[in-house]
Amino acid sequence: MEENTQLRLEGYCLLKGVIPADKVRQISLDVDGARNAGMEAYDKLDWSAVTHMPTLAPYFADPRLLEIARTAFNHAKVRISQTEFKSVPPRSNPPEWRNFHTDWPHDLTDRSYCGLVNQPFPDVVMSLTSIWMLSDFTPENGATWVVPRTHRDPRNPRGQGDGIDGLSPIPHEEQVCGDAGDVLLIDSRVWHSVGPNQTDEIRSCVVARYSPWWLSVDYGKRNCAFVPAHIFDSFPEGVQELYEHRRIGHEPLLIGEPSQQRYS
Repeated sequence: MEENTQLRLEGYCLLKGVIPADKVRQISLDVDGARNAGMEAYDKLDWSAVTHMPTLAPYFADPRLLEIARTAFNHAKVRISQTEFKSVPPRSNPPEWRNFHTDWPHDLTDRSYCGLVNQPFPDVVMSLTSIWMLSDFTPENGATWVVPRTHRDPRNPRGQGDGIDGLSPIPHEEQVCGDAGDVLLIDSRVWHSVGPNQTDEIRSCVVARYSPWWLSVDYGKRNCAFVPAHIFDSFPEGVQELYEHRRIGHEPLLIGEPSQQRYS
């Protein structure tokens, strides 16, 4: 199935070979080697994780990926709202295993209370989660599970009263396996989950979330993490366009818990 069509109908698609096979191994080593420093810079300085991914960042502006995003958003202007280290250590069974969920801005348990689009979710693509496979994704090392077509389901695995056990297998779920260098694109409304890594090797990956121009990214620390000017200026022009809204420091706006919010 053609990628744009699959994303529209199934809620996800796999882009093969975005990172060349002869480049991905070194990029994987670079990313995992920079994880600790990158997380420290995020915690202490509010720097985006992309600041520690110089060899991976140029691929975020891959023309094929951006064409799909622009088609999904029906607009030429696209930006990246969040960038995160997501590698899973060897012999790891993270708490997220079999914890089906939807992503920001459809994350019903977002800790900064900025990803709670009210249910039922509007039939609008608000974000695409891209999972950059920096090592092969296999059943043994915890390749991502998705439940196709759930981007059109009014229920949610974490929705109160929806009666879905997100910690158990869900009918029609699929495990998306791929090669190092592939990119999995997921409509943020699709139910998905990580799997346990049962191997002796790290499962390397990075998550970048693409958003349309009109979606506010001024809430929550991850959205507002910034890129220092000297690092931003080293990015290719296409990548600069994706991060230009975070070139300088910006204090995140704070909003209250849902129970504290008032609606008129």
